[in-house]
Amino acid sequence: MEMKELEFVPSLEETAMKIKQIKILAKEFFGAPKCSTEGGDLSILERWFTELGVGWVLHVADGAPAGEFAHALDASSWIPALSKIVDTYRLTSGLLPGHGPAEEEEPARESGEQNMAEQLQFARFFQQAMLKMLSFVDFIVAPNLTRQVVFVADGVPVPVPAPCEKLYTLLRVRQTLSKIQLPFYSSSSAEVERIQGEIVNVLSAKEGKVGEAIWSAMEEIRTQILESLEDGQGSSGTQTPQGSSDIDKATTSVMMYVMFLQRKYWLMAPIVSEAASVDKYVPRFGAVQPLISLELEMVSCLEEKLANKSEAFPDQGLRFLFLLNNSSFIADKLHDTPYFPKSYQVDLAGKVEGYMKRYIQVSWSPVLSCLINPTPSCLGKNNSPLPKFESEFQKIYTTQKLWKVPRS
Repeated sequence: MEMKELEFVPSLEETAMKIKQIKILAKEFFGAPKCSTEGGDLSILERWFTELGVGWVLHVADGAPAGEFAHALDASSWIPALSKIVDTYRLTSGLLPGHGPAEEEEPARESGEQNMAEQLQFARFFQQAMLKMLSFVDFIVAPNLTRQVVFVADGVPVPVPAPCEKLYTLLRVRQTLSKIQLPFYSSSSAEVERIQGEIVNVLSAKEGKVGEAIWSAMEEIRTQILESLEDGQGSSGTQTPQGSSDIDKATTSVMMYVMFLQRKYWLMAPIVSEAASVDKYVPRFGAVQPLISLELEMVSCLEEKLANKSEAFPDQGLRFLFLLNNSSFIADKLHDTPYFPKSYQVDLAGKVEGYMKRYIQVSWSPVLSCLINPTPSCLGKNNSPLPKFESEFQKIYTTQKLWKVPRS
């Protein structure tokens, strides 16, 4: 579950104090004897990052193995830390004449050259901080950075493709990057404006890189799920030679992913549309948005595979119960989803009704016919159909008593 952070508006005194603190950090960063090749003392950045809860980011930036930082995969500390760094940069408006409370604390005799020097010093400090923070993007887009994820559905653990959690993290990071709006103020220093432009370019490049990684993760998940449709085992692990009426594990996996795409529609849709525009993805359903086409393709493929699997069931009653359970599960998940075509939902509801009728027809019609329209073979002593009915009913009961009708 995602929670919105409470926003607090600092007082003028608090803002002035923060500006003073960050100016001190910037001076220490460039004035300390342990300056790095980037021109600053990274221990100062590490101290600040540690206060923000992301001291590990500097080690990622230095090329430490990704496995050492698997705890950071969810970006739970990185996202708020980046937001605080950007907010800190916004406070530097006080370094410009006529902007914010910092002007009040500046001595009247302070020269314009000194003010400009502070602007440039902080711009460079902020640039180094952002470059180190954005190195996290390269860390999370690494192809091998995944871990196994297990969801629990109706009390049963359901393994899903490992890239699912990575995909969720990538989406959160991209959403964060897309919302960053740096407050660029006109400056008399061409160097400050150049630095600001470089930061914007880096942000744009990182956002594009995350977008590409999201599409790659989506393709990997889709491939793994579609490959799982070839698996002949049921999800409950109780598959018998006659088959199982339980909801198939492929049905659970496909619908879990489709519903994830539905919930993240406004984040996913632009990425899939972009992939379609450069022919990385060719939608099969041209009358809908590319993301909806992708979902339709997966659900249609699932239905086809379920139908093919059911053909191997020797008992026709079990076959139609299997199709009924799985189709009902799909229909329930898609019911009233805002972006999925209503026509498909209507067609699916019709299939569910058809499977129900076929199940009743092949399983219970022979039994009920002994009562409704008894033939001579159904009549026993005293021309009563009850003995035959009871016998047929017992056969059906014995056969079907262990068949599952899962609750959707």
